[in-house]
Amino acid sequence: MPRGSVPEKYHAILKSRTLGHLATIDEKGRPQVNPVWFLWDGEHVLLSIRPETKKYKNLRNDPRLAMSFLDPLNPLHYVEIRGEVESWELYTTLEFVNQLARKYTGADFTAGHAGQERYKVTIRVDSWTGQ
Repeated sequence: MPRGSVPEKYHAILKSRTLGHLATIDEKGRPQVNPVWFLWDGEHVLLSIRPETKKYKNLRNDPRLAMSFLDPLNPLHYVEIRGEVESWELYTTLEFVNQLARKYTGADFTAGHAGQERYKVTIRVDSWTGQ
Protein backbone atom coordinates (compact mmCIF):
# COMPACT_ATOMS: atom_id res chain seq x y z
CA MET A 1 0.00 0.00 0.00
CA PRO A 2 1.32 3.45 -0.80
CA ARG A 3 2.09 5.54 2.27
CA GLY A 4 1.35 9.20 2.79
CA SER A 5 -1.35 11.48 1.47
CA VAL A 6 -4.23 10.30 -0.68
CA PRO A 7 -3.58 11.52 -4.27
CA GLU A 8 -5.75 14.27 -5.70
CA LYS A 9 -7.31 11.88 -8.25
CA TYR A 10 -9.25 10.23 -5.38
CA HIS A 11 -10.39 13.44 -3.68
CA ALA A 12 -13.60 13.61 -5.76
CA ILE A 13 -14.72 10.32 -4.16
CA LEU A 14 -13.84 11.61 -0.70
CA LYS A 15 -15.77 14.84 -1.30
CA SER A 16 -18.81 13.05 -2.77
CA ARG A 17 -21.88 11.91 -0.85
CA THR A 18 -20.70 8.29 -0.80
CA LEU A 19 -20.76 6.59 2.58
CA GLY A 20 -17.53 5.50 4.18
CA HIS A 21 -17.27 1.91 5.40
CA LEU A 22 -15.41 2.02 8.71
CA ALA A 23 -13.66 -1.17 9.84
CA THR A 24 -12.65 -1.45 13.50
CA ILE A 25 -11.50 -4.32 15.71
CA ASP A 26 -13.53 -5.41 18.74
CA GLU A 27 -12.22 -6.57 22.11
CA LYS A 28 -12.06 -10.19 20.86
CA GLY A 29 -10.04 -9.24 17.77
CA ARG A 30 -12.97 -9.58 15.37
CA PRO A 31 -13.52 -7.01 12.62
CA GLN A 32 -16.63 -4.83 12.60
CA VAL A 33 -17.70 -2.66 9.65
CA ASN A 34 -20.17 0.24 9.79
CA PRO A 35 -21.36 2.61 7.07
CA VAL A 36 -20.68 6.16 8.25
CA TRP A 37 -21.11 9.77 7.22
CA PHE A 38 -17.74 11.54 6.95
CA LEU A 39 -16.05 14.73 5.83
CA TRP A 40 -12.72 14.99 4.02
CA ASP A 41 -10.60 18.04 4.85
CA GLY A 42 -7.98 17.32 2.19
CA GLU A 43 -5.76 15.43 4.61
CA HIS A 44 -7.93 13.74 7.28
CA VAL A 45 -11.23 11.90 7.45
CA LEU A 46 -13.59 13.41 10.03
CA LEU A 47 -16.37 11.44 11.75
CA SER A 48 -18.99 12.09 14.40
CA ILE A 49 -19.34 9.23 16.87
CA ARG A 50 -21.61 8.84 19.89
CA PRO A 51 -19.90 7.33 22.97
CA GLU A 52 -22.45 4.54 23.41
CA THR A 53 -21.68 2.96 20.03
CA LYS A 54 -19.61 -0.15 19.40
CA LYS A 55 -17.36 1.71 16.93
CA TYR A 56 -16.56 4.24 19.68
CA LYS A 57 -15.67 1.48 22.14
CA ASN A 58 -13.62 -0.36 19.50
CA LEU A 59 -11.65 2.75 18.51
CA ARG A 60 -11.01 3.77 22.12
CA ASN A 61 -9.61 0.28 22.72
CA ASP A 62 -7.62 0.15 19.46
CA PRO A 63 -7.38 3.34 17.36
CA ARG A 64 -6.26 1.52 14.19
CA LEU A 65 -8.84 1.34 11.39
CA ALA A 66 -9.50 0.94 7.71
CA MET A 67 -12.11 2.71 5.60
CA SER A 68 -13.29 2.17 2.06
CA PHE A 69 -15.09 4.63 -0.19
CA LEU A 70 -16.81 3.63 -3.44
CA ASP A 71 -17.27 6.13 -6.27
CA PRO A 72 -21.06 6.57 -6.53
CA LEU A 73 -20.76 7.12 -10.29
CA ASN A 74 -18.38 4.26 -11.08
CA PRO A 75 -18.37 1.15 -8.86
CA LEU A 76 -14.98 0.11 -10.27
CA HIS A 77 -13.39 3.27 -8.85
CA TYR A 78 -12.67 3.34 -5.11
CA VAL A 79 -10.18 4.38 -2.47
CA GLU A 80 -9.30 2.64 0.77
CA ILE A 81 -7.38 4.19 3.63
CA ARG A 82 -5.70 2.72 6.67
CA GLY A 83 -4.80 4.85 9.61
CA GLU A 84 -5.43 5.75 13.22
CA VAL A 85 -7.54 8.10 15.26
CA GLU A 86 -5.43 11.22 15.67
CA SER A 87 -7.80 13.10 17.97
CA TRP A 88 -11.12 12.97 19.81
CA GLU A 89 -12.96 16.26 20.31
CA LEU A 90 -16.01 16.15 22.57
CA TYR A 91 -18.87 18.39 21.47
CA THR A 92 -22.48 18.87 22.56
CA THR A 93 -23.74 21.36 19.97
CA LEU A 94 -25.13 20.33 16.59
CA GLU A 95 -22.64 22.39 14.57
CA PHE A 96 -20.39 19.55 13.35
CA VAL A 97 -23.12 16.92 12.96
CA ASN A 98 -25.12 19.52 10.97
CA GLN A 99 -22.17 19.82 8.54
CA LEU A 100 -22.34 16.06 8.01
CA ALA A 101 -26.13 16.06 7.66
CA ARG A 102 -26.03 18.89 5.12
CA LYS A 103 -23.53 16.93 3.02
CA TYR A 104 -25.72 13.81 2.97
CA THR A 105 -29.28 15.15 3.22
CA GLY A 106 -29.06 18.83 2.30
CA ALA A 107 -30.60 19.79 5.66
CA ASP A 108 -29.68 20.07 9.33
CA PHE A 109 -29.50 16.97 11.53
CA THR A 110 -32.87 15.87 12.92
CA ALA A 111 -32.06 12.58 14.69
CA GLY A 112 -30.62 14.20 17.80
CA HIS A 113 -30.54 17.37 19.82
CA ALA A 114 -28.09 19.82 21.34
CA GLY A 115 -26.69 18.57 24.63
CA GLN A 116 -26.03 15.02 23.45
CA GLU A 117 -22.39 14.02 23.73
CA ARG A 118 -20.66 13.28 20.44
CA TYR A 119 -17.03 13.12 19.42
CA LYS A 120 -15.53 14.69 16.35
CA VAL A 121 -12.97 12.06 15.41
CA THR A 122 -10.01 13.03 13.25
CA ILE A 123 -8.44 10.14 11.35
CA ARG A 124 -4.84 10.29 10.18
CA VAL A 125 -4.22 8.52 6.87
CA ASP A 126 -1.12 6.31 7.10
CA SER A 127 -1.55 4.43 3.82
CA TRP A 128 -4.05 4.13 0.99
CA THR A 129 -4.86 2.13 -2.08
CA GLY A 130 -7.30 2.78 -4.90
CA GLN A 131 -8.41 2.02 -8.37
